[in-house]
Amino acid sequence: MKIKSWPLAIIVLVVFFGGIALSAAFNLWKTESTKTPARIKSGEFTGENDPSDIRGSYSFADIEKAFNIPVDVLAKAFGVSYVEDLAGFKAKNLEELYGELEAENKEIGTDAVKLFVALYTGLPHTPEETTALPNPAVSILKQLGTLTEEQLGYLEKIKVDISQFKGEITPEKAETHEESEDHTIKGKTTFNDLLEWGLSKEDIEAALGMEMGERALSIRDFCKEKEIEFSSVKAELQIKVDVLE
Repeated sequence: MKIKSWPLAIIVLVVFFGGIALSAAFNLWKTESTKTPARIKSGEFTGENDPSDIRGSYSFADIEKAFNIPVDVLAKAFGVSYVEDLAGFKAKNLEELYGELEAENKEIGTDAVKLFVALYTGLPHTPEETTALPNPAVSILKQLGTLTEEQLGYLEKIKVDISQFKGEITPEKAETHEESEDHTIKGKTTFNDLLEWGLSKEDIEAALGMEMGERALSIRDFCKEKEIEFSSVKAELQIKVDVLE
Protein backbone atom coordinates (compact mmCIF):
# COMPACT_ATOMS: atom_id res chain seq x y z
CA MET A 1 0.00 0.00 0.00
CA LYS A 2 1.34 3.42 -0.98
CA ILE A 3 1.17 6.38 1.41
CA LYS A 4 0.55 9.77 -0.14
CA SER A 5 3.29 12.36 0.31
CA TRP A 6 1.44 14.75 2.63
CA PRO A 7 0.41 12.13 5.21
CA LEU A 8 3.98 10.79 5.13
CA ALA A 9 5.35 14.26 5.87
CA ILE A 10 3.03 14.58 8.87
CA ILE A 11 4.13 11.18 10.18
CA VAL A 12 7.80 12.15 9.88
CA LEU A 13 7.23 15.41 11.78
CA VAL A 14 5.26 13.66 14.52
CA VAL A 15 7.99 11.05 14.97
CA PHE A 16 10.75 13.70 14.96
CA PHE A 17 9.21 16.13 17.43
CA GLY A 18 7.79 13.32 19.50
CA GLY A 19 11.30 11.95 19.88
CA ILE A 20 12.55 15.35 21.05
CA ALA A 21 9.72 15.66 23.55
CA LEU A 22 10.43 12.18 24.90
CA SER A 23 14.15 12.92 25.18
CA ALA A 24 13.46 16.17 27.00
CA ALA A 25 11.14 14.39 29.40
CA PHE A 26 13.96 12.02 30.35
CA ASN A 27 16.59 14.83 30.35
CA LEU A 28 18.34 13.35 27.31
CA TRP A 29 17.86 16.25 24.91
CA LYS A 30 20.61 18.91 25.23
CA THR A 31 21.08 21.93 23.01
CA GLU A 32 24.35 23.10 24.57
CA SER A 33 27.60 21.48 25.62
CA THR A 34 27.72 20.93 29.37
CA LYS A 35 31.41 21.77 29.84
CA THR A 36 31.77 18.81 32.17
CA PRO A 37 35.23 17.16 32.25
CA ALA A 38 35.71 13.43 31.87
CA ARG A 39 36.01 11.29 34.98
CA ILE A 40 39.25 9.67 36.13
CA LYS A 41 38.97 6.00 35.17
CA SER A 42 41.54 4.28 37.41
CA GLY A 43 43.47 4.60 40.65
CA GLU A 44 42.48 6.08 44.00
CA PHE A 45 40.68 9.03 42.36
CA THR A 46 38.44 6.92 40.13
CA GLY A 47 35.18 8.71 39.42
CA GLU A 48 36.49 12.21 40.22
CA ASN A 49 36.44 14.95 37.57
CA ASP A 50 39.75 14.95 35.71
CA PRO A 51 41.70 18.27 35.71
CA SER A 52 43.58 17.07 32.64
CA ASP A 53 40.33 17.24 30.66
CA ILE A 54 39.81 20.98 31.24
CA ARG A 55 39.53 22.66 27.83
CA GLY A 56 40.44 26.16 26.74
CA SER A 57 36.75 26.92 26.27
CA TYR A 58 36.03 26.25 29.96
CA SER A 59 35.13 29.42 31.84
CA PHE A 60 36.02 30.07 35.47
CA ALA A 61 32.35 29.38 36.26
CA ASP A 62 32.60 25.96 34.54
CA ILE A 63 35.70 25.15 36.57
CA GLU A 64 34.09 26.28 39.82
CA LYS A 65 31.13 24.00 39.13
CA ALA A 66 33.31 21.00 38.24
CA PHE A 67 36.01 21.35 40.92
CA ASN A 68 34.48 23.57 43.62
CA ILE A 69 37.15 26.27 43.29
CA PRO A 70 35.56 29.75 43.65
CA VAL A 71 35.71 32.03 40.61
CA ASP A 72 37.33 34.74 42.76
CA VAL A 73 40.15 32.37 43.75
CA LEU A 74 40.81 31.47 40.10
CA ALA A 75 40.77 35.14 39.10
CA LYS A 76 43.22 36.09 41.85
CA ALA A 77 45.48 33.13 41.07
CA PHE A 78 45.83 34.12 37.42
CA GLY A 79 45.99 37.88 37.90
CA VAL A 80 42.71 38.80 36.24
CA SER A 81 40.70 40.12 39.20
CA TYR A 82 40.23 43.40 37.30
CA VAL A 83 38.26 41.71 34.50
CA GLU A 84 34.59 42.70 34.29
CA ASP A 85 33.15 39.23 33.61
CA LEU A 86 35.15 36.93 35.89
CA ALA A 87 32.70 34.03 35.67
CA GLY A 88 32.82 34.09 31.87
CA PHE A 89 36.61 34.39 31.61
CA LYS A 90 37.92 31.35 29.69
CA ALA A 91 41.10 29.38 30.31
CA LYS A 92 42.28 30.03 26.74
CA ASN A 93 42.17 33.81 27.35
CA LEU A 94 45.29 33.44 29.49
CA GLU A 95 47.27 32.41 26.41
CA GLU A 96 46.65 35.82 24.90
CA LEU A 97 47.29 37.71 28.10
CA TYR A 98 50.62 35.99 28.80
CA GLY A 99 51.60 35.09 25.23
CA GLU A 100 54.91 36.96 25.36
CA LEU A 101 56.23 34.45 27.89
CA GLU A 102 56.71 31.98 25.03
CA ALA A 103 59.94 33.81 24.21
CA GLU A 104 61.22 32.63 27.60
CA ASN A 105 60.05 29.08 26.88
CA LYS A 106 57.32 29.41 29.51
CA GLU A 107 53.56 29.35 29.10
CA ILE A 108 50.62 30.39 31.26
CA GLY A 109 47.57 29.04 29.52
CA THR A 110 45.07 26.22 29.70
CA ASP A 111 47.61 23.73 31.01
CA ALA A 112 48.49 26.13 33.82
CA VAL A 113 44.82 26.10 34.82
CA LYS A 114 44.85 22.29 34.79
CA LEU A 115 47.94 22.27 37.02
CA PHE A 116 46.53 24.80 39.46
CA VAL A 117 43.24 22.90 39.75
CA ALA A 118 45.08 19.61 40.26
CA LEU A 119 47.30 20.96 43.05
CA TYR A 120 44.42 22.84 44.66
CA THR A 121 42.19 19.75 44.78
CA GLY A 122 44.85 17.08 45.25
CA LEU A 123 43.93 15.41 41.96
CA PRO A 124 46.54 14.11 39.48
CA HIS A 125 47.79 15.96 36.40
CA THR A 126 51.09 15.80 34.54
CA PRO A 127 51.91 19.32 33.26
CA GLU A 128 53.78 20.20 30.09
CA GLU A 129 57.47 21.09 30.45
CA THR A 130 56.89 24.75 29.57
CA THR A 131 53.93 25.29 31.90
CA ALA A 132 54.36 28.05 34.47
CA LEU A 133 52.14 29.51 37.19
CA PRO A 134 51.70 33.17 38.20
CA ASN A 135 53.15 34.04 41.61
CA PRO A 136 49.66 34.71 43.09
CA ALA A 137 48.66 31.14 42.15
CA VAL A 138 51.75 29.78 43.87
CA SER A 139 50.98 31.81 47.00
CA ILE A 140 47.42 30.48 47.13
CA LEU A 141 48.60 26.89 46.76
CA LYS A 142 51.21 27.32 49.49
CA GLN A 143 48.59 28.67 51.88
CA LEU A 144 46.55 25.49 51.52
CA GLY A 145 49.14 23.62 53.57
CA THR A 146 48.50 20.39 51.67
CA LEU A 147 51.45 20.26 49.28
CA THR A 148 54.51 18.06 49.69
CA GLU A 149 58.05 19.42 49.90
CA GLU A 150 58.64 18.17 46.37
CA GLN A 151 55.59 20.03 45.06
CA LEU A 152 56.59 23.21 46.86
CA GLY A 153 60.07 23.02 45.35
CA TYR A 154 58.57 22.50 41.90
CA LEU A 155 56.34 25.57 42.28
CA GLU A 156 59.36 27.73 43.10
CA LYS A 157 60.92 26.68 39.79
CA ILE A 158 57.91 27.47 37.62
CA LYS A 159 56.45 30.60 39.23
CA VAL A 160 56.39 33.82 37.21
CA ASP A 161 56.21 37.36 38.56
CA ILE A 162 53.26 38.70 36.57
CA SER A 163 53.54 42.17 38.13
CA GLN A 164 56.33 42.84 35.65
CA PHE A 165 54.46 41.50 32.66
CA LYS A 166 53.74 44.09 29.99
CA GLY A 167 50.98 42.32 28.03
CA GLU A 168 47.42 43.63 27.83
CA ILE A 169 44.33 41.44 27.59
CA THR A 170 42.01 41.73 24.59
CA PRO A 171 39.48 38.79 24.57
CA GLU A 172 35.77 39.49 24.52
CA LYS A 173 34.34 40.81 27.78
CA ALA A 174 37.84 41.11 29.21
CA GLU A 175 38.17 44.91 29.07
CA THR A 176 36.52 46.96 31.77
CA HIS A 177 36.12 49.97 29.45
CA GLU A 178 36.18 50.94 25.77
CA GLU A 179 39.60 51.59 24.27
CA SER A 180 38.75 55.15 23.25
CA GLU A 181 39.18 57.69 26.05
CA ASP A 182 38.94 55.00 28.70
CA HIS A 183 40.29 55.04 32.22
CA THR A 184 41.65 51.51 32.30
CA ILE A 185 44.88 51.16 34.26
CA LYS A 186 47.61 49.58 32.15
CA GLY A 187 51.33 49.01 32.42
CA LYS A 188 52.12 52.47 31.06
CA THR A 189 49.61 54.31 33.28
CA THR A 190 51.39 56.93 35.40
CA PHE A 191 50.60 58.52 38.74
CA ASN A 192 49.88 61.71 36.82
CA ASP A 193 47.21 59.88 34.78
CA LEU A 194 45.48 58.75 37.97
CA LEU A 195 45.51 62.27 39.39
CA GLU A 196 44.10 63.69 36.16
CA TRP A 197 41.33 61.07 36.18
CA GLY A 198 40.26 62.40 39.57
CA LEU A 199 41.93 60.15 42.14
CA SER A 200 43.37 61.93 45.14
CA LYS A 201 46.93 61.42 46.37
CA GLU A 202 45.44 59.83 49.51
CA ASP A 203 43.43 57.30 47.44
CA ILE A 204 46.53 56.29 45.49
CA GLU A 205 48.70 55.91 48.57
CA ALA A 206 45.99 53.89 50.34
CA ALA A 207 46.10 51.36 47.48
CA LEU A 208 49.90 51.31 47.48
CA GLY A 209 50.25 51.14 51.25
CA MET A 210 53.03 53.71 50.97
CA GLU A 211 53.88 57.12 49.57
CA MET A 212 53.40 57.42 45.80
CA GLY A 213 56.29 58.07 43.43
CA GLU A 214 56.98 60.91 41.00
CA ARG A 215 53.96 61.95 38.93
CA ALA A 216 55.61 60.87 35.66
CA LEU A 217 56.48 57.38 36.95
CA SER A 218 54.35 54.46 35.72
CA ILE A 219 52.50 52.42 38.33
CA ARG A 220 54.09 49.22 37.03
CA ASP A 221 57.65 50.58 37.28
CA PHE A 222 56.96 51.88 40.78
CA CYS A 223 55.67 48.45 41.91
CA LYS A 224 58.68 46.75 40.36
CA GLU A 225 61.03 49.14 42.15
CA LYS A 226 59.29 48.64 45.51
CA GLU A 227 58.91 44.87 44.96
CA ILE A 228 55.14 44.89 45.40
CA GLU A 229 52.61 43.06 43.24
CA PHE A 230 51.41 45.25 40.38
CA SER A 231 48.28 43.20 39.63
CA SER A 232 46.91 43.64 43.17
CA VAL A 233 47.64 47.38 43.26
CA LYS A 234 46.19 47.74 39.77
CA ALA A 235 42.96 45.97 40.78
CA GLU A 236 42.47 48.16 43.86
CA LEU A 237 43.21 51.38 41.98
CA GLN A 238 40.88 50.35 39.15
CA ILE A 239 38.00 49.96 41.61
CA LYS A 240 38.66 53.49 42.89
CA VAL A 241 38.81 54.86 39.33
CA ASP A 242 35.58 53.10 38.32
CA VAL A 243 33.71 54.67 41.24
CA LEU A 244 34.54 58.12 39.83
CA GLU A 245 32.79 57.41 36.50
